[in-house]
Amino acid sequence: MAKKGKYDHLFISGVDPEIQKQRTYAAIGFISGKTFKDCNDYNVYWIGDKPYGAYGTNKWGEIMHGPHEHKYPELLIHLGTDPDKPFDLGAEVEMCMGPEMEKHVFNRSTIVCIPAGMIHAPWRILKVTRPFLMLEINQSTVRGEKSHKEIVTKEDLKRMLFVDAGYEDEGIAPSMHWPEAAGPAPKEMKPLK
Repeated sequence: MAKKGKYDHLFISGVDPEIQKQRTYAAIGFISGKTFKDCNDYNVYWIGDKPYGAYGTNKWGEIMHGPHEHKYPELLIHLGTDPDKPFDLGAEVEMCMGPEMEKHVFNRSTIVCIPAGMIHAPWRILKVTRPFLMLEINQSTVRGEKSHKEIVTKEDLKRMLFVDAGYEDEGIAPSMHWPEAAGPAPKEMKPLK
């Protein structure tokens, strides 16, 4: 058996098997202030042609994470994987920004910069022709989010997942709204961290 090193815990490769079971492609790592003291929240994973998660979907775009905001800035980094064409994402992604849900569609390697307090999403994948890498960087040690169900139609509400967490100081209790179109909510979804 290999000797354990003093700093082995600083090398992350893979996630809890229960979390990985919820995804169709490899999750490289999810770390935060819960993993390492004072560490920001980082998530690195592959995205391919099959949707991930326990949403009960058969194709991308059927179920979406609804509009929300964070107390701290967030970066969503979409990286194409063709070294000969590094700006070709191999996918088409739609991201809505602001309370008016202004749509932006892109198919190039892209960094989406989201200032603190800015409403954003839904983020949805329209198509994937080649797997790409996704990096989420939340500039806080613990992810928090406040949902904005009030800006979506009743029909869209049926297709959107919403989370409220980390806004107890504003009187918002932690909760999750499961999308009706996804079928019954899973009995238990293991959190990323």
